[in-house]
Amino acid sequence: MKRIGLGSFHSELSKSDQHPLTGHIDLTYRCNLNCIHCYCKGSEDKDRELTTAEWKKILDEIHREGCIWLTFSGGDPLVRNDFLELYSYAKRKGFIITIFTNGQTFIDKIVDYLVKSPPYSIEITLNGITKNTYEAVTQVKGSFGRVMATIKDLNRKGLRLILKSNCLKQNKDEIAKMKAWTEENLGKPAKNKYRFRYDSILCPRLNGDTSPCQYRLSFEEMLEARKQDPDIWKEYQKGLHNTSLDIKRDRGRLYLCNAWMKQFFISPYGRLKFCLLSDKFSIDLKTTPFREGFYHVFPQVANQRFKTKSKCLNCDLRPFCYNCPPRAFLETSDEEAPVEYYCRLAEETQKQKDIKCADNSHI
Repeated sequence: MKRIGLGSFHSELSKSDQHPLTGHIDLTYRCNLNCIHCYCKGSEDKDRELTTAEWKKILDEIHREGCIWLTFSGGDPLVRNDFLELYSYAKRKGFIITIFTNGQTFIDKIVDYLVKSPPYSIEITLNGITKNTYEAVTQVKGSFGRVMATIKDLNRKGLRLILKSNCLKQNKDEIAKMKAWTEENLGKPAKNKYRFRYDSILCPRLNGDTSPCQYRLSFEEMLEARKQDPDIWKEYQKGLHNTSLDIKRDRGRLYLCNAWMKQFFISPYGRLKFCLLSDKFSIDLKTTPFREGFYHVFPQVANQRFKTKSKCLNCDLRPFCYNCPPRAFLETSDEEAPVEYYCRLAEETQKQKDIKCADNSHI
């Protein structure tokens, strides 16, 4: 029997029609940090969170539908007292599990269990490689020391770690330093598999609070951050020409993302969503079966067309614009509205593409 890696396995499965391969579950929006850019801050409500029994019922449903990859996230999922019970339940069902966490709450009982029954990976957010920078983001004293101790402990015990960072004004000068520290302490990555990732796009919060937007980087600041490390810069340059969208074919479609055909999101309150940032085309799993939402509600996304003469409708920059209906709605209360910040990024990205094309033409 031929053996293939998980990446190849996922690629083969992804060739199929609509099928729920990957699930992202926010067990809670609660967190023991107070990060200045957090997208779910202000949406916490412990009393509305699903119970242990309700989560197990949902795990049973998505298992029956063939979901394979599962992410437990939040907030921070480890703040739930039943995290280990839910993790072990999902693990026994055969899910390939990733844990998203801030690394602040790894008590011995949880660590010991994960060592015996490890997840596929643990992704820890590290928004700074110095105490001052990290805690300027988290706004919690002592949090830097805790996360660094956790990373070293979990790595020493053989758990697969990935460190990641949001790139914002407070830490833009430490992106390369974080990547270097990661490789020095966790080891060099295998080919095309980095142990450190970063995201330079900040969105308003789910409750409409736009305060995280003030920490966004300008395009010029993004370029400077990327140029700090040759690997990061190389990946950015390579990505300038990796656009598969046929803008002529898809012109008029409001939603260009097709990720909903293979993945889904579930909020702490049992809302099945096609997108992490949107409640549109969602259902309440406490009253409606998973199948109904995934196979009958989600496909409505593909039929949505522009209803206004939005600037975005005929924009040739859409293939590499970060704006999308959920992001636009959070920022403007109008899912068809252009967002000036994203327009600027798209325009400058086009200039970079043109420069790269000109450079290549002289080779």
